[in-house]
Amino acid sequence: MAVTLAPWKAVLRDWQARAVADVVAQPREDYLVTATPAAGKTRFALRIAHQYLADRAASRVLVICPTNHLRTQWASAAGQVGIQLDPALSNEQACEARDYHGAVVTYQQVCLAPEVFRRACRSRKTLVILDELHHAGDGKDWGKALRESFGEAVFRLALSGTPFRSDNNPIPFVRYEQGESQADFTYGYSHSIRDGVCRPILFPSYEGELTWLSDGREHRATFEDGLTFERQRERLKTALLQETWLGPVLSDAHAELQRLRKQEQADAGGLIVTMNQEHARQVADLVLKLTGTRALVAVSDDPSASKTIETFAHHKQQQWLVAVNMVSEGVDIPRLRVGVYATNVLTEMYFRQVVGRFVRMQDKVPKPQRAWLYLPKDATLVHYAKRIKVERDHVLEEIMPSVQRTLFGTAATSLKEYIPLNGVARLDALIGADEGDPAGEGKGQPEPAVALHDQKNTLRDKHRSLVGAVARKCGVDHRQLNAELIKRTGGRVDQATIPQLERRIALLEKWRDSGFDKKR
Repeated sequence: MAVTLAPWKAVLRDWQARAVADVVAQPREDYLVTATPAAGKTRFALRIAHQYLADRAASRVLVICPTNHLRTQWASAAGQVGIQLDPALSNEQACEARDYHGAVVTYQQVCLAPEVFRRACRSRKTLVILDELHHAGDGKDWGKALRESFGEAVFRLALSGTPFRSDNNPIPFVRYEQGESQADFTYGYSHSIRDGVCRPILFPSYEGELTWLSDGREHRATFEDGLTFERQRERLKTALLQETWLGPVLSDAHAELQRLRKQEQADAGGLIVTMNQEHARQVADLVLKLTGTRALVAVSDDPSASKTIETFAHHKQQQWLVAVNMVSEGVDIPRLRVGVYATNVLTEMYFRQVVGRFVRMQDKVPKPQRAWLYLPKDATLVHYAKRIKVERDHVLEEIMPSVQRTLFGTAATSLKEYIPLNGVARLDALIGADEGDPAGEGKGQPEPAVALHDQKNTLRDKHRSLVGAVARKCGVDHRQLNAELIKRTGGRVDQATIPQLERRIALLEKWRDSGFDKKR
């Protein structure tokens, strides 16, 4: 059964339109786009997918992303532009129901069953979108699984928020020169500043005298002291684990968040990125102790973590979210204005991904919508912040008057050893965005239809409740009910189309009201 595909109507940003034109003009098997966080990589990729489906160059779209939370986010974004993707496809199912255009899975899923995905690509012309492809470098097994799974895909579109290196495990479907990935299209921080896509961000950095034990002796140092890399990591971890160091940082960050909520944005939110799950819970307890505010915690071993992030994103009364990795990339929470970098991860890619959580501009919020990311004055982190600042300043020289530049170039020192580092600024509003469209990508569009997977989830919830009701009332085993439903509707519930789910529900309602029978 062919799945209906509505015409594309969503408005593209200039960079997205240029990248789409480049892909269409030069057909190839692989294409890598590196675009700054909040630039709109998802919409660009969906435009390519729509083009391939419309041209029948592909009959199916498969998105590979890092986390389960992002599966739902991708499916919802796709549903808004008329592409229906199943975010709950399991390896046991192998292929989505007939009324979907494709599915969203994780890199881990692919690694566990590459043969399943290879067969699906072989049986149907599949376009593959590899979101944040650098995750494939986490281990050689992941890269091997991707090659095995998608070597026969009709097109592989790779996306990343920052350039990445090959290290010891070159990532498949990527060109390298001197160990650095070579993007086919790049949209960087300086471009996003010039286009008014991102908001300004400042980096207050904190000093402190730290003491720790290592290799049988006591070490004492401030962040100004030169240390070996290993001692540098120990110094940073010591700071993040000491309430006497982290407490004042959290207090200052909370004070800034309160000012923003009173003076600029009533629903402004804060994010604290922590080292691990135990640390996340300790930090949440410290936030409560210091501020009286209960922070939400999202950690990967909690099945409700995605729901927690969703709750925080849409409930303005929630002020703080504490997380480990869960919001490092891809998660869209535009109301984030204040952050604390309380993790010992020292890679530039991760640092920039965290920065990217704070830079999306919003309508109805006073410009320039500055955000703050509080961080230890670790030499590596300060180096990354300064690199971003250089990119910002280069653009500010072109687009801002000197008086306004001074506002962002002024340094200040307090008596509390508080040393603000002015970092990359993301200035201006989203050009041409309608009110209520925070991403600025849907100008002139009506309210999007509910994504197919959301419609199905609603029907499946009702189906689940009815199965229980019929089983209890009629004394029928769940397996017997399921077998009869498959016989009458032609498929399992996880493979059911909307009409099949509605047929199942009608049968269950009839059995609930009139009793179970096997007669047609």
